[in-house]
Amino acid sequence: MLLELKNLSKKFKISNREKFTALNDINLNFNKGEFVSIVGPSGSGKSTLLNIIAGLDTPTTGELLISGKSSRRFKKKQWDLYRKNNIGFIFQNFNLIEHLTALENVEIVMDLIGLSLSERKRRALLLLKEEGLENHINHRPSELSGGQKQR
Repeated sequence: MLLELKNLSKKFKISNREKFTALNDINLNFNKGEFVSIVGPSGSGKSTLLNIIAGLDTPTTGELLISGKSSRRFKKKQWDLYRKNNIGFIFQNFNLIEHLTALENVEIVMDLIGLSLSERKRRALLLLKEEGLENHINHRPSELSGGQKQR
């Protein structure tokens, strides 16, 4: 099992006497290669659940097991490596840097993980081509459609 959530709950403190329960006793297993969709109405805890799975938030109770290992005592570096190697984010808002081209926006993430300039460019061009954006590599975000920005 790649990921396992055991009795996971998340409560947010609203005031000294009041708490809001976003997740209540969640038990889930995610296997390698499995495709999973998390759906539900606004406010049902989807983002909270994903933030916990990504290590951006911690559960109030219960635990997240990653490849059978509890993440309770993970240090910052362990979370960083886990996210770098296992988690991909597609944000609702595009989070693109307006003064950079599409190619530069893709390359910047690879720069943060220490890839050489030639390797960054090679991979970024490949990714943009796979997404059908090879003719837009020099366009800035303001010159792209919403769908192109999301890709």
